[in-house]
Amino acid sequence: MLTRFLPIFLFQIILCQGLENSNTSPMHVLSIVKEPDILKRQDTTFNPSWVKELKLLLPCKNTKVPKRSTRLPNAARSYRNGTHRGIDFFANWGTEVAAVAKGFVIRADHNYKEYPADFRKKLLRSAGKVGHTPSDIFNSVLLGKSVFLDHGFDLVPGFRAITIYAHLSSIEDNITGGTLVEAGQIIGRTGNSGTEPSTLGSKKDAHLHWEMILQKNNKEIYLGKDVPYEKLYSMLVNIFQKPIPKNS
Repeated sequence: MLTRFLPIFLFQIILCQGLENSNTSPMHVLSIVKEPDILKRQDTTFNPSWVKELKLLLPCKNTKVPKRSTRLPNAARSYRNGTHRGIDFFANWGTEVAAVAKGFVIRADHNYKEYPADFRKKLLRSAGKVGHTPSDIFNSVLLGKSVFLDHGFDLVPGFRAITIYAHLSSIEDNITGGTLVEAGQIIGRTGNSGTEPSTLGSKKDAHLHWEMILQKNNKEIYLGKDVPYEKLYSMLVNIFQKPIPKNS
């Protein structure tokens, strides 16, 4: 009896294997659902709950978190085909800039020299062609004279936190790679390096561009990424509620 139905059974197995599409096979489907799309989105979307306990010093005296959406994270930057990742604190040229929290210096552009205006425009045209702001153009040219601080994994639990202080006019001599900086310590002064006015020899539009980058696994997410304006502004005001110490 068994030998009679065995050929039929084997034929059905071979037929099914031949008709099976590699894109719809059980193994392929399992490999897809192994990491759902929703988890991928969570990996690149900022969650305000990450920073609900975060408290930082304001980097410049007599400044507040700006209300204009164009000066906050997520604002469009059409001139470079990009998105604003930080906060623009507008302050007079030469205003002292302080570290918002304790950290180690990992970049200090003491020898930064402004790029020629025409060359900067050429790089921005390149950004237009590639459809976004390339990291080399953003980090090496558009940020201008900058300081980067590494705050380790304690400032925002579960993430390595980096803060960036850009468009500076000067950097303190004692701010060098590997130096430990205390919260409220002066690291430089506001300027407009890296901007178009600076390439033209003007001090117009001086301000501090500040941002925080959170790193985890193979992702880098800026503070407030994709958070709606009202919620974003409220979150930032809650974070920056501590004034710079008077003895700084």
